[in-house]
Amino acid sequence: MAACGTDASNGSGEPNGIVDQSAITAFQRGAQATLAATDVVATGALPVDGVPSTVEQKFSGGSGEATVSSKARKYQVIRVGQNIYVRGDKEFWTDLVGSEQATKINERWAQSLVDGPLAQFNFFVDRNSYFPASGRITNGEVTTVNGQETLPIIDPKSNTDSTWWFSTKGEPVLHKYTSGKDTNFDIRYDDVVVIEAPPASSIIDIGSIKVPTTKATPTSTKK
Repeated sequence: MAACGTDASNGSGEPNGIVDQSAITAFQRGAQATLAATDVVATGALPVDGVPSTVEQKFSGGSGEATVSSKARKYQVIRVGQNIYVRGDKEFWTDLVGSEQATKINERWAQSLVDGPLAQFNFFVDRNSYFPASGRITNGEVTTVNGQETLPIIDPKSNTDSTWWFSTKGEPVLHKYTSGKDTNFDIRYDDVVVIEAPPASSIIDIGSIKVPTTKATPTSTKK
């Protein structure tokens, strides 16, 4: 069950002091606040297997859900507790596990433990995926993002080529994240989010099926 978002998560309140801290300290505080926040909604884009894709995400506590869409495919991912669930059409599963297994799964929710055959899809329902920083980050100039005063923290192109915008008031939560030219996410905290496992009647356990790796790429490929 989700709790309601707080004013701090909405960027209101007193200054939180990150503008006066080192980039590493500010980044650590921002990452911790973002991971602890409830009622998180994010929309963004990134390459998946080299294909431009859009991602819609929701998080509440340790649970998450995402819808990943591209011209090639569309699928949904849910994580609740230690289980992960993935649903796509038969064509989606045929590409991953072959026609015979795809027919068995059909359009049901495939289920495994988070470290099982579907582990690769945890990327989309894990907020840690936003924070691939190096030790060479620096603070930028305070700026407004989506109506919130934020501090950008920058990792140079020679590393992850990423920027994170953290709130300077209330809890220092993340409001925007970019990496390279092709990855960007906007994050907000003003909806009530409830995430539940799919109905048992719609689930098929695929713990014994080997699923080839799908790669979500948080940065564009440098040429």
